[in-house]
Amino acid sequence: MRGFIPSPFQENCRLQSSPRKGAGFTVFELLIVMGIFALIIAVATPVGITFYLSYQFDSESNLLTALLRHARNLSMVNYSESDHGLHVLSDKYVVFEGASYATRIQANDKKFPRDTVITLTGPTELVFAALSGQAASSTFSFSGSNKSRDIFVNPEGLVYE
Repeated sequence: MRGFIPSPFQENCRLQSSPRKGAGFTVFELLIVMGIFALIIAVATPVGITFYLSYQFDSESNLLTALLRHARNLSMVNYSESDHGLHVLSDKYVVFEGASYATRIQANDKKFPRDTVITLTGPTELVFAALSGQAASSTFSFSGSNKSRDIFVNPEGLVYE
């Protein structure tokens, strides 16, 4: 092709046939990047663990509050024309139907897992009277992960923190 004049665009688009020297990262640059990642992980890990423990504590407290309210609601609507209650075991909560955990109707038990890392003190059983929802005045105390919280049940059966 005689007389063909290449345009400036064609010249800039040519591929280089030989690799350029010094391409890639040096060992020093890789060590700097790994050091930065290690620093970020070292700072973020304690924050993440603290957040998880706080969430775990709040979740366990909210679960007990919800189960107490659920047992009271079952009693107040006179579900199965019976009292209902909550029994606390070392590894689970049991919402039961009956005047006590010992005389309950086992087929109607609702079991919920309990976190054993968090310490719970208080009564092991609380029964709400059918129709009225009244119960013995009680206090459940949670402690763990540098936090503590109390859940109260008054004689009318109202549950509050």
